[in-house]
Amino acid sequence: MEIGVPEDAVMEPLPLRQEKPIVVYGTSIAHGACASRPGMAWTSILGRKMDRPLINLAFSGNGRMEEEVINYITELDAKIFVLDCLPNLGATKDRSLDDVRQLIISGVKQIRTKRPSTPILLVEHDGYSDGAVDADRYKTYTDLNRIAKEAFAQLKSDGLRDIHLLTKEELNLSMESFVDGTHPTDLGMMEYAFAYEKALREILKEPIGSISTTIPVTQARSQKCTLGRDVIRNC
Repeated sequence: MEIGVPEDAVMEPLPLRQEKPIVVYGTSIAHGACASRPGMAWTSILGRKMDRPLINLAFSGNGRMEEEVINYITELDAKIFVLDCLPNLGATKDRSLDDVRQLIISGVKQIRTKRPSTPILLVEHDGYSDGAVDADRYKTYTDLNRIAKEAFAQLKSDGLRDIHLLTKEELNLSMESFVDGTHPTDLGMMEYAFAYEKALREILKEPIGSISTTIPVTQARSQKCTLGRDVIRNC
């Protein structure tokens, strides 16, 4: 395929949006597997719903709350940090549930040290569609969610403010939400995005109403607008 443009054409990047981004650190699910197209990843849907920049730092199979990764993430001046790593933190011979608890606690405190006023949202494991018939799979996500609740309670007890927890029940995925028992279908991605939008609007105090004056609309944020062929004015 070839794309032709006039010889005197100029291509420039869009102006950088000024709003602070939602920063997501997660797994293959946040990465976008197994959405039918990139725009159907829940992170993409959420960015559109919130009309805000969203930085997707999800790494398939590697959302492991590592200190080195979180150190880079905290360099971003985020509106909120989302930590959705539990699906990659199941207990192994090299990692116990106590280790997972400590990873969560250490990760949140690491962010809070560098970004003392930025909200942090912890997210539980969304579950597996075969959990009802596979005892091992059921135990995996229920144990992880128990640990997440315990870590969250410990962080609150230690006096950390503006930290939040999105539960499996609030994510509300169903048997029809998965393509392979683990990753969401487009339906599951929509359910994810719906749950996230509800949580984030409450945390960020950006409610959405049911009448036109309370429904957010996309704003024209470019520094210049083109009118007709040659006329340019400031927006």
